[in-house]
Amino acid sequence: MDRRAALLLLVACNLLWAGTYVAGKEALHTLSPAQLNAARFTLAAALFLPFLARSRLDLSRGRLLRLAWLCLFGFVLNKAAEFTGLSLTTASDTALLIAAEGIFTALFGRLLLGEHLGRRSVLGMGLSVCGVYLVIQRGIAPPSTESGTRVLGDLLIVLALASEAVYSVLGKAEAERSPAVVVTGACVIGSLVVWLPAAAANVAVDGFPPVSLGASAGVLYLAVCGTFLAYLGWIVALRHVDATVAAPTLFLQPLVGTLLAVLLLGERFGPATVAGGVLIIAGIWIVSTQPEKARGVVVAAEVSA
Repeated sequence: MDRRAALLLLVACNLLWAGTYVAGKEALHTLSPAQLNAARFTLAAALFLPFLARSRLDLSRGRLLRLAWLCLFGFVLNKAAEFTGLSLTTASDTALLIAAEGIFTALFGRLLLGEHLGRRSVLGMGLSVCGVYLVIQRGIAPPSTESGTRVLGDLLIVLALASEAVYSVLGKAEAERSPAVVVTGACVIGSLVVWLPAAAANVAVDGFPPVSLGASAGVLYLAVCGTFLAYLGWIVALRHVDATVAAPTLFLQPLVGTLLAVLLLGERFGPATVAGGVLIIAGIWIVSTQPEKARGVVVAAEVSA
């Protein structure tokens, strides 16, 4: 694969991830977050199984414990907060806030791995924090709960970002021991230990959810496109280009994700949301244009959407 083809593949991956917010919102019209995640990861697990079958994954006690932590932060706590938040807020808010994940990853990279955090990182974090505040509060007014469930949903999305950032930082070291696709596949399968019983409990209490075309399409898209195809494409492309090329393509996710929410779901937002999105993207751009050594974990943050 040449460099141009790899760049096009990176763009395609981010376009697929951009659609996950609308797909998730559509599926949540009839499914609970637990049911959605159980269905999504069951389908994705079946797709990852051939990779795991061909691998020689170390299943020692220490390795299993590390994978359990990755699974907890990356596919249980993160997805519980993300899709519960998405059920309460808008897909456009989610798309814009998700862009701030790299900021959390840079911060936890410093706290957990002792990675360098220069002035550009601090400036980028500051801009993104301001942007997150504008998106959540829809302005520069003092914090309030007048917006009800939307604010709670936005805050859960931010909590999901923090959990995903811990996963990314811990996963960076784990991926050096095994192929990243194998680590992710193992975590996807492991998460079913939580999601299948949780979904069964939902059904026991509320009965089976109605089957709709929108929900089925949303789950299928999340499993095949958002969890499997986009991830594999990202890993393949990164073998042919460096983070300098990959990082700018991440900006497509919030931009296209927000556009899809407007076009397909009819969502609307005001100037404060637009300004917040611009600040978040500007902050990520500042962090991602650092020297390669300081940027690798930030780029890695986006490969498990």
